[in-house]
Amino acid sequence: MNRTTKLVAATALAAAALMCTTTAANAYTLTPAGTGFIGKGEVQTVLGLNNAALQKAVDNGTLAFTSKQGVSQAVSQAATQAGTEAGTQKGVQGGTQSATQSGTQTVSWDLSCTIDNKNKQFHREGTRDGVRAGTAVGSRTAKRDAVRDASRDGVRTGTRSGVVAGVVNADIDAKARKTGQWTGWNIKGVTNSVTTMASTPSWDEPTQFGNWEFGGWSEDGAWSDDGDWVFGEYEFGDYAFGDVTWGGWQNEPGEAPGDCDRGNEKATDIVETFTYGVAVDGAITPGAVTAGDVTEGDVTEGDIAEGDITYIDPVENVGAPTFGAVALFVNGKQLPAL
Repeated sequence: MNRTTKLVAATALAAAALMCTTTAANAYTLTPAGTGFIGKGEVQTVLGLNNAALQKAVDNGTLAFTSKQGVSQAVSQAATQAGTEAGTQKGVQGGTQSATQSGTQTVSWDLSCTIDNKNKQFHREGTRDGVRAGTAVGSRTAKRDAVRDASRDGVRTGTRSGVVAGVVNADIDAKARKTGQWTGWNIKGVTNSVTTMASTPSWDEPTQFGNWEFGGWSEDGAWSDDGDWVFGEYEFGDYAFGDVTWGGWQNEPGEAPGDCDRGNEKATDIVETFTYGVAVDGAITPGAVTAGDVTEGDVTEGDIAEGDITYIDPVENVGAPTFGAVALFVNGKQLPAL
């Protein structure tokens, strides 16, 4: 008659994941198919039992065989990250500047008439001050802040660790057991495999991202100057002159300009001539600048302010799980491995 002993084992996700382990003496074996052998001497050495004590433990069913096998699964999870990028937009702003310019002008006054058939001539010089208005056209560089949204996709990788547990069926020959000639347990197979994995993976750092993708620039800020005005030449209108400041008359001795007064009945052929010289330009006094429209230029990219990372479920398995070596135990004590 045969007697069967059950061994509880933590094995792979399936029997195919089991690995073979042996020792130089009293070795235990476990094949990928879930079969193998546990030597009697191996158990005695670990538990410190002689033949009689081991036989008693077998008869009383107090031996419990277990095994453990680590497993890890590579995982990945998609991620996305938002951000904003600051920028600076340049432009060219047109403008005009008013100015006034002072000037002076010489004036000559010639007066002549005939009295008693004698021609009389009088001359004097004068000056007058004037002013004229003008404008100049110029430009300056301007700038304003800009901002745009950014986003990028990424992925993080990691591993999820766990343990695979199952029930291993093993038996010994009852007849051999009675004669004391049995040598160990024959492992016949693995059933009811149960895998327990950690709920939270261990993630690698940092999360790997691709390139940023950007939306359009928002450039609604106020322009500010980014350089000095540069103006061309002023264009002026005509001078507006004030009254003439006259010098003294030049005349012959004994004669006076009043002789040619139109109220003098003796004066005939009265002629008055005013001659204006060329205006002499004086100092220019710049006035206020009137800023005009800005011609927009390109935006210079700035730094990206990174936002929070959002991880997207589900967590995906990557490839097949990786299994560690199988460790066997008897009554909680590990049997020696290579």
